Amino acid sequence: MFVVALFSARGDDSATTTQSLDLGILVFGDQGTAEDGQMAVARSMRQFCDHNRCDLGLILGDNFYPTGVRGLDDEKFKLAFEIPYAPLVMPFYAVLGNHDYGFLWSRGDVDAQVNYTSKSLFWRMPFRYYNFVEKGIEFVALDTMPLARDAEQREWLESTLAASQPKHRVVFGHFPMLSGGQHGNDAYMLKNIAPKLCGKASAYVSGHDHDLQFLRLNCGLPQIVSGAAAKRRPVSQIRETEFAKSTLGFAYLALTTSGDLRVDYYDAELSLLASFPLPALSLDGEPK
Repeated sequence: MFVVALFSARGDDSATTTQSLDLGILVFGDQGTAEDGQMAVARSMRQFCDHNRCDLGLILGDNFYPTGVRGLDDEKFKLAFEIPYAPLVMPFYAVLGNHDYGFLWSRGDVDAQVNYTSKSLFWRMPFRYYNFVEKGIEFVALDTMPLARDAEQREWLESTLAASQPKHRVVFGHFPMLSGGQHGNDAYMLKNIAPKLCGKASAYVSGHDHDLQFLRLNCGLPQIVSGAAAKRRPVSQIRETEFAKSTLGFAYLALTTSGDLRVDYYDAELSLLASFPLPALSLDGEPK
């Protein structure tokens, strides 16, 4: 049984400390405005990392509003990524969101975001979808925008999930499966992707809705929504909701020295809003 813990504490006073962790991961999305909201949350994350372990970041899409980038030399890379996040001096593993593909009549250059990996010290997007391992956790990055028509990506996901049995696996993409936010549940993701992840992942992590949420699918799979790194919108509680907050902020994945994984939620004032343990996978791939 998982129990949410609610706190009101500064980041440097929380249970998250460098002494007790093997890995600390910032998790945020829908950040790419280069405006006040993004800069405020970026400052909060920098302050947080002054007192807590931060090894890498997961960026959940909508990296450059409103229509992605126009090419490798687009100034948005500097304004909406390098300026706010380079001071953290760590790698950021990113996925694409719907706005990165464009908006209305304007199309974004998603290949430029992939290719920017070779130009930036800190940006990581080796392909539209990819995986990597850090401290025994397998991270699986999805490009959810074309997923319904991308048979090659779906086949890759199935083979990736079958290829190893890590203790923890975190799958991340832009579109949520469940959400009490503006966009609501995603019928395609629930029908076609959730069954692949149930029993094969410690959590599915997404953005898209501009809020912070923790929900649990019927199969027990935890879902993290962290799309409030620049803007916030109202959020409601649905049947699967265990935590929901309309506030600027971010999530933080913490791997303890004892091998336990949890997610913490912080607002832009660095108040710890909620914390949930995430299940380890047994050797047969099922949650313990």
